[in-house]
Amino acid sequence: MLKQSTPADAQEKSPSQQSNVIISSDNAARHSLARNVGLIIEREYKGRVNTPTYRITTIIILILMAIGICVPTFLQYFLATSNSQTQIGLVNNVGSVANMSNDDLVHYMNTSLNGGKTQNTTSTSHFVVTAHASNESSDLQKKVKDGSLPILLVLDRPANQDLHITLYNKTNTTSSNTVDPAQAQVQALVEQLNLLDKSARLGLTSTQAQNLFAPADLSIINTYQSNLSESDSTTALILSMAGVVLIFMSVFMYGAGVAQGVAEEKGNRIVEILVNAATPLQLMIGKIIGIGLAGLTQMVCLVAVAIGVLLLQTPLKNALLGNATAASSFNLTLTGSSLTLLLFVLIYFVLGFILFATLFAAVGALVNRQDEVQSAISPLTWLFTTGYVVSFFAVGTPQAAWVKVISYIPFWTPTVMLVRIASQTAFWWEIVLSILLMIVSNIVCAIIAARIYRFGILMYGQKLTIRQALTRISRS
Repeated sequence: MLKQSTPADAQEKSPSQQSNVIISSDNAARHSLARNVGLIIEREYKGRVNTPTYRITTIIILILMAIGICVPTFLQYFLATSNSQTQIGLVNNVGSVANMSNDDLVHYMNTSLNGGKTQNTTSTSHFVVTAHASNESSDLQKKVKDGSLPILLVLDRPANQDLHITLYNKTNTTSSNTVDPAQAQVQALVEQLNLLDKSARLGLTSTQAQNLFAPADLSIINTYQSNLSESDSTTALILSMAGVVLIFMSVFMYGAGVAQGVAEEKGNRIVEILVNAATPLQLMIGKIIGIGLAGLTQMVCLVAVAIGVLLLQTPLKNALLGNATAASSFNLTLTGSSLTLLLFVLIYFVLGFILFATLFAAVGALVNRQDEVQSAISPLTWLFTTGYVVSFFAVGTPQAAWVKVISYIPFWTPTVMLVRIASQTAFWWEIVLSILLMIVSNIVCAIIAARIYRFGILMYGQKLTIRQALTRISRS
């Protein structure tokens, strides 16, 4: 039979013995805290990770991310290997145009339409101009009508000696205000050709006439300096946008899961059993960490796959394009900056989740039924959605003052600051400051949420006003 200690027995103990008792009690409390929180974390984590929905969703997102990263490479491959050419038929009924013979005219048109590159029949340039005899005009018009010839140009010179050009095509311009890009480029060439012809008839040489089209001597000085190449900037922008979407979806989904879980346990009275084995604070901490680890597991898998797929882009390009690989703004490759950006995706996900999960847990503890959760968390949802939407506007103006201000607001930092980091407009101290502000905000929100959670989970059948909630928080 255990002997029950009395106050007299406690007084008879020496100071060193009393100190050992206190230390032993503290160790037991810490062991109980760690044990309870650990069990709750394990329960929440396994309860989500082991579900088919979690696994299927993760696999689908991983596949979509891998495909999305490979899209620029495949697009570059299709653009490089595409043999589609716009055939242009030319019927010259006037002879010399701008002091150019028919062969010179064809060469000039091919060179102009293909960006100054000399056109030949075996290349893959987009436009191919072919001269035809005047008696072929009717047959060529029929080919345009049946779609076998995209564009036909017929040159004539009326009595006023001005050049008259007729353009035949099959593009439907009545159903849309937009013009076919190929036709627009040909029309620009026609205007240029007409001006050259008029200049030649006024006595200007071909060289003098073509000097009229020389670009202006314009110097552009961009005060914004970036250490990233165009390819790296494109990679950073795409990864940041993907990170913003993933952070928004994950924080909202798992944060709302915290509120749903709290409301469910409160609704079926399981929480009354749980509070006998653990304190409300332990329950809240364990639930947030357990659900957060499930979300973090998914995010780590996504980042790992993103790194792996980015590493495969170079050998994939070499296999598809070989020596034909050209510099393109669509290139996505793994660099030090992209690795750093992916690391910040994880950091801001963790900080953002903790911030909103504590608030979601407090809201979930205040509702009486599970079906009330969605309406209760709607203010938090709109708060986070605002930062999500703003981040897309920030892409175009990352240096704007309003973007900088918003990036320091903890509720919007995870999405907006990520865009600033990707655009190289955030200094290192700004990133550190934003992280410190989020940590402080997480601590403050956790303290407030813990107090709400403590009295909210055992409150049934009554609606709590904001004034009552604030009063109880101040007293607790």
